[in-house]
Amino acid sequence: MNLDLTAIPDLFGRFHPLLLHFPLGLLLWAGVVEAAELFRRRQIPSNGPASLPFVIPGALLAVFASTSGWMLADPGDPDPVLGWHRWLGVSTTMMALLTMGVGIAVTRGSKVASGAYRVSLFICVPILAAGGHFGGELKWGEGFLEKGFEKVFYATSDSGDGLVEVTASQGDVDSPQEKLGLKLYHEEVRATLDQHCVQCHGPDKVKGKLRLDVAGDLKDLQRDPPVMVPGDPDSSLIVELIMLSDDDEDRMPPPEEPGLSEEEVRGLVEWVRAGAPWPAEGPRGVSGVAGVIGFAGEVGESGAEQQPLPDGHETDEDEDPEDPAALHFKEDVFPLLARTCFECHGPDKQKGGLRLDLKSAVFADREFPTVVSGDPEESELILRVTLGDDDDDRMPPEGERLTEDQIASLSKWIEEGAFWPEAQEVPDQSSSPGVPDTPQARSKTPGQIPEMPKILLENPQVKAEVAQSISALQDLGVRVAPISHNDESHEAVFRLLRRGADDQMVAGLAGLEPVLTRLDLAGTSVTAESIRGLWRFSRLRVLNLSETVIGDDEVATLAGLPELTVLNLFGTKVTDDCLQLLERMPSLRRVYLWRSGVTTAAAQQLASRRPELLVNIGVAKGPQILKATVQVEASGIWPGREEELAVDHVHDGSVTTIWAGPEEARSGWVQLTLDSPHEVVGVVLDEGAFPRIQNFLVEAQVDSNWVEIASGTTIGSKKKILFDPLQAKMIRLKILEAIETPVIAEFDLLVN
Repeated sequence: MNLDLTAIPDLFGRFHPLLLHFPLGLLLWAGVVEAAELFRRRQIPSNGPASLPFVIPGALLAVFASTSGWMLADPGDPDPVLGWHRWLGVSTTMMALLTMGVGIAVTRGSKVASGAYRVSLFICVPILAAGGHFGGELKWGEGFLEKGFEKVFYATSDSGDGLVEVTASQGDVDSPQEKLGLKLYHEEVRATLDQHCVQCHGPDKVKGKLRLDVAGDLKDLQRDPPVMVPGDPDSSLIVELIMLSDDDEDRMPPPEEPGLSEEEVRGLVEWVRAGAPWPAEGPRGVSGVAGVIGFAGEVGESGAEQQPLPDGHETDEDEDPEDPAALHFKEDVFPLLARTCFECHGPDKQKGGLRLDLKSAVFADREFPTVVSGDPEESELILRVTLGDDDDDRMPPEGERLTEDQIASLSKWIEEGAFWPEAQEVPDQSSSPGVPDTPQARSKTPGQIPEMPKILLENPQVKAEVAQSISALQDLGVRVAPISHNDESHEAVFRLLRRGADDQMVAGLAGLEPVLTRLDLAGTSVTAESIRGLWRFSRLRVLNLSETVIGDDEVATLAGLPELTVLNLFGTKVTDDCLQLLERMPSLRRVYLWRSGVTTAAAQQLASRRPELLVNIGVAKGPQILKATVQVEASGIWPGREEELAVDHVHDGSVTTIWAGPEEARSGWVQLTLDSPHEVVGVVLDEGAFPRIQNFLVEAQVDSNWVEIASGTTIGSKKKILFDPLQAKMIRLKILEAIETPVIAEFDLLVN
């Protein structure tokens, strides 16, 4: 542990959100009490004001609240709202202390103080309210309170059309937000994960049973807590850990290793906010956005390969992908707005009541229009980004300003008509608690968890029954705990007890029906009797039944759960017969069917009928070693050791016999010739126990010419290299440089 006393002010400042609510409540209540006394025309008694017991602690706590707030705020932040909040907070503290002093003077018999007490208190309370108002705007954006009044008194006529606003996490895969996420993944996020994370959470080393080189672990919402929640950085553990201070033992990467740069953190956060799209990387490389038809596909050695679209399936496009205006918006304009504007004018905060991530908000009728299609000079957006650095209205308000090229790109976009694709409307499913006769409206992004209503308990008897059930289950060793600070939703985890958890123990869930949203029965001894009893838990949203005895008949019970979004049936006895029931579950968004009786073809059909449903059918073997006759040739072999270092065994996967070049050689080649051309998708190379090769090529003969298809600097043990499918009869490994005599223990061809 390293003690840093200079960090104490920062630590104290972080208590500001906790401390400020005490003086707020106490001083406001003091004002109410004294106003009631004044309304009744009661004079302040000689023994002191009735509200003084609230004023004294409120004033003292206001000192701590304003001091911690001052330490928390960035003194260099030019935001005028922050300035008003800070000084109104200090003024509140001063007036509260003055009111307290006057009140104490009254108790000591001062008649002058008696008349001044209410005046000072009634001045203090409005200052307090104003400071709180500006504090709310710091958190929720300018005009936050006014928007509440607008919703009440100026309700729009289309509020009941059954549609909800599309957020970044709900947008389809063709939306600009998803395009931005995919762009961030390729340009920033993949490199960040490879550099900082994969060495401990990858194929060679899996700390905490977590891999960050494939999407399955990263996006698994059944982990507790979830590593990453697409569209919600604040709920994503990975974002929380990378933003911890350098000396925090929980920081990732660990404190002994360099942390992420500000740019890397920003890229990762924006990628998560954009829905965290993950390209499907299979034996043939990137083949599209993961899950575009809702089917997880077969996972090969390099990741998840997207299965082809079923015959007759057509994708919907909002616009012509070749349209220059559309490309300019997707590739330049929207990413620029996201990087420089969304922090203050996005889904989380709307300073000045302005959002720049929604088309309706950008082109809304405002006193000073944000964007005027075809006229950059009349567009407030262009005016703000071209103001001087010393102008308080310049955007962005701090940090690097937009470059001339970026401003020119925005101006060109507006001048050419300010293209912005229409957002896809998302049907409101809250009014469909039962199982419909037909699937719900389709979304092109599979696996997106819908927004669920909060669970709030008011009945004391129900609360008592819930508490009693929780206590009884915890005594049995079952983990039962709340999963949210915002409502009463709970989870129950029986998996830790494994086969010790049986039907009798699961019966103890009785009483948790109003609050149980997650249930984990994986690997337990529960029978169909317990599973058929789950119909009573209508608030269940995540259910893990992996490696249990569940079959098709029990799925019929689960089909009646109106809010079930995630269902894990890994290692169960379900078959294709249950898929029709899964298709008709309105809220279901993810189903795991590994090692079950469900066939790949049937799972694909389910995914094509329900594109918003992520159907994960499991892990495949991936490319296999070619089992064909192969003739092996080499540039030379170690003299006198031909039998021990037999060339013929290089292609049989055996490391008992190997090839080695002549003793003094530092280069060489090994060539494989097939009887007839085969479609090859990769090679497997192995140097044996002592790596020494420093530079190599893999070549194939195409039309009598040798063409490079792969290269590298080191080989080591069992190096697998995948490339685009290639029809070839002759393939060779060329060793260009080695620190000692080059050795090859294995050189195999891979085919699908």
